[in-house]
Amino acid sequence: MHCWTQCVHTPTRHHNILDLVFCHDVTPLSLQVSKELESSDHKMVLCALPFDFRHSSIHKIQKTRQYRNYKNVDWNLLHTLLSCSDWENFFLSSSLTDALDIFYQINNSCLDTIAPIKLSNIIKSNDLYIPLHYRKKLRRLQKSYHKSNDFSALMEITMTFNQVKEVHRLKAINEELSAMHSSSKVQNLVRLFNKRLKPSRNSDTPCILRDGLMITNHNIITNLFSDFFANRGIPQGDNEVDIINSATNHMESVTFTYDNICKSINSLRTSSSYGVDGIASIYFKLGGPNLPLILLKLFDLSLTTGSYPNRWKTSYICPRYKSGDRTNLHNYRPINITPVISRIMEKIVCDQMSDYLLSEKLIFNSQHGFLKTRSCMTCHFEFFNLVFTKRSLGHLVLVLYLDISKAFDMVNHKLLVGKLSSYGIRNPLLAWLNSFLSNRHQIVKINSTLSKPEPVTSGVIQGSVLGPLLFIAYINDICKCFSMGRPFLYADDLKIVYSFPPPSRICTHIQWSHYRA
Repeated sequence: MHCWTQCVHTPTRHHNILDLVFCHDVTPLSLQVSKELESSDHKMVLCALPFDFRHSSIHKIQKTRQYRNYKNVDWNLLHTLLSCSDWENFFLSSSLTDALDIFYQINNSCLDTIAPIKLSNIIKSNDLYIPLHYRKKLRRLQKSYHKSNDFSALMEITMTFNQVKEVHRLKAINEELSAMHSSSKVQNLVRLFNKRLKPSRNSDTPCILRDGLMITNHNIITNLFSDFFANRGIPQGDNEVDIINSATNHMESVTFTYDNICKSINSLRTSSSYGVDGIASIYFKLGGPNLPLILLKLFDLSLTTGSYPNRWKTSYICPRYKSGDRTNLHNYRPINITPVISRIMEKIVCDQMSDYLLSEKLIFNSQHGFLKTRSCMTCHFEFFNLVFTKRSLGHLVLVLYLDISKAFDMVNHKLLVGKLSSYGIRNPLLAWLNSFLSNRHQIVKINSTLSKPEPVTSGVIQGSVLGPLLFIAYINDICKCFSMGRPFLYADDLKIVYSFPPPSRICTHIQWSHYRA
């Protein structure tokens, strides 16, 4: 073996050397062939290798992160600071950019007062947690083995590790039983499932295999992810698209009120995580009664000018592992983290746009995803009802499942705006939606490492509130493509049901379907 050295030079079975130890760039501290094992005619090979656990990246991962500690925040102090700040120029401003500058200047100053930015070193262990009394026992056995080379100590160490694993197994069973017998069984089971799933899906910075080389540098990895996600979309063409107007009425604006802004804020999850602007949802939820009034001014100014703020157009992307080889970029999907303030505004726009599209019957009934009164359950119910009905009539049923590759990333922005116009969306709302889609950038964030910004040239923002509704509006007319079968859609998941009368007429229908396709 090239560059490897075989270190065993004493027979391990009779007069033959059958049990080998190969080393590369390391010299064993000691190596000896001991007595035979009780259950084998091979002798034991005891080898000690140098290993510095203090600097091992295998057992511990150290990260540095910035954060704001919201645990002991005096929220009454924040209410006072916001009330005493000078907002006159903000409310008199007719410029969205100037108003935003004042907004962030005041709020960042308040944040630095109530929850200043801190730095922390996080050391994360990948090892199985070992309770204290087991750790003491393992240290004692380790000393015993190194002192006398007693093989029975190694056996007892193995038994101790097995006991630790059994403790963890019993603890897991108890967690499951507690969740099953609790009053909120479903919520607790989902919480337990997510708790066990997250460590495997949201691991630390992955190692990426690129052109046969294993890459471990965090900066290179984040930029590889950034390039990969940026190239998932399609270039925007300049061709004009003729779209038939399908709306009799129109929607040109969204109504922002103090109440619906409060409702949107209350719908947020209380969290200390944040987007690129650094303001977390907990700040808006506990920021007091003045914040909705301030947001009302911003949202009205943004909509009336038909301009979505450039500050909100950059989002963090966290690669989320799906399945398969962790070293392959294709086995990760992008999760966008957008500014919280943008999500508050998007929620109000999304609710009113959704009500309009449904009331005007502009969204086909075949679509069940991300809409009020529709869900995965309604899709399944209508699907199985159709299948059972056709089978009860003696018809044969054929179901065609279609997988649309990278559907959310392949949305053409110009075509989407054209379709929104055909649904009766007018300015200034249409201009605002066009601004929402255009000139966006994304930054891949893994732990505290950031990639260079990359432009987003196509697709709807996965992780935004408005993105799913815009995608549904974009894909809506796919239902017109099927004259024979009946489509069922949940966002981009599509299945088409074909039913055929008795066998004498099956061939005719299949030929007709093939001709129409």
